Amino acid sequence: MAGLFTWLRQNPLAIASTVVGVALVAALAVWATSVTAPVHREGRPTTSVTPLPAPTTATPSVTPTATDSGTPTSSASTSPSPTPSADWPAVKSSGSFATAGVNVSAAGSAGSLHRYSVRVETSAKLDADKVGQQVAAVLNDPRSWAGSGSVRFALVAKESKADFTITIAAPGTLGKLCKADGGGSCVDAGDVVIDASWWKGLPPTYQAKGDWQTYLVNHGIGRLLGEKADDCAKKGKPAPVTMAQSADLSGCVSNPWPFP
Repeated sequence: MAGLFTWLRQNPLAIASTVVGVALVAALAVWATSVTAPVHREGRPTTSVTPLPAPTTATPSVTPTATDSGTPTSSASTSPSPTPSADWPAVKSSGSFATAGVNVSAAGSAGSLHRYSVRVETSAKLDADKVGQQVAAVLNDPRSWAGSGSVRFALVAKESKADFTITIAAPGTLGKLCKADGGGSCVDAGDVVIDASWWKGLPPTYQAKGDWQTYLVNHGIGRLLGEKADDCAKKGKPAPVTMAQSADLSGCVSNPWPFP
């Protein structure tokens, strides 16, 4: 022990270096602990994380275009679209007719049988047989008047055997037969007359010409049967086939059938 004290008295610089080294090691240990150990603080955070908004569909903007005067105007029109007008092809009167030469039996056996013939004015340039078969398909459909179970219709090739005739005539001829002023169809002396320009045309209320022609047949036969004209009863519902459907449906949906 006496030798140790003697050495310490003789080497003071060594003692100082040792003390500094020990202190430095202790300081490094404290710093490492403060870095790695979590720090717990009381209280609530002063900011919060706001989630990103959900993606939305971009609304395309209207790019203005310049007029000749230099004033920018919108490329989109703000004025209402014009109501489309009916397309009625011009058909002249010839005074001569072609009669469908085909026979089509009535569908079913219920109801009173009505025989009819079909003829077209030659100036309308329609195939009488094709029109006759088309009319027969309409009147034999269960959605047509035969669907009531009280009537049925048979197409005959000879007018002499027919109870009535369905005629597709030029507007001028229709006017003479029915004293009509553009109504599209009429009943003349127990026969149905349909405007040929309407048959070949299409109003804005219908999308398909076949549906429109079906309406003309059923509407005309309804008048022949004595059905009264009707109006739209409720918006969004099928229009009555006895209602005029060439221009304004009053909120109803176009409908060519008595029993849709």
